[in-house]
Amino acid sequence: MALIRLYMTISLDGYIAGPQDSADNPLGIDGFRLFNWLDRRDDPGPSGQVYAEAMATRAIIAGRRTYELANHWQGDHHDGVPIFILTHDVPDEPPPGSVRFVTDPSECASQARAAAGNGDVMVHGAGAAQALLQAGELDELELHVVPVLLGQGRRLFDNLPAEHIELELLRSLTTPEIKEPRQHVTHLRYRVLRP
Repeated sequence: MALIRLYMTISLDGYIAGPQDSADNPLGIDGFRLFNWLDRRDDPGPSGQVYAEAMATRAIIAGRRTYELANHWQGDHHDGVPIFILTHDVPDEPPPGSVRFVTDPSECASQARAAAGNGDVMVHGAGAAQALLQAGELDELELHVVPVLLGQGRRLFDNLPAEHIELELLRSLTTPEIKEPRQHVTHLRYRVLRP
């Protein structure tokens, strides 16, 4: 069965975007700082490995806000894989490309797993991650932790209920010493432990 794995870049203090994120500034003020590590995505090291794994996923689940701020990925996130948008309401206009709108987290997970076949499913967005966690449908978290404190903006796990969610560390990869410290990142993969 396909694993559903969150892929998110976060600051050390838990932010995924700076303040005032919008369609014109999707990652908010100074939020693009979080993605400097992608400059090394073609390297054979940890960042290149993690990026290649993400691009090998066979389906995407994203929240509606993430999807819209990303300008719908022009209907194709990577390699034409199916994109499932978790939303509270389905828009009237037909979606572009391989995009499908789904309102229920469990149904969204089921459709994405089926579409991914023997591959994995990539999750984008705080809202989608929280909804899938609460529905018991998120299997793993791949967090790309950047050594910066944004201090404000949009947090990854702001709206979870006051319940413990136990995690098991599966892997920790850190970029080696590099000349550009703004490209430093630690990639952490966790399994979500179910009670």
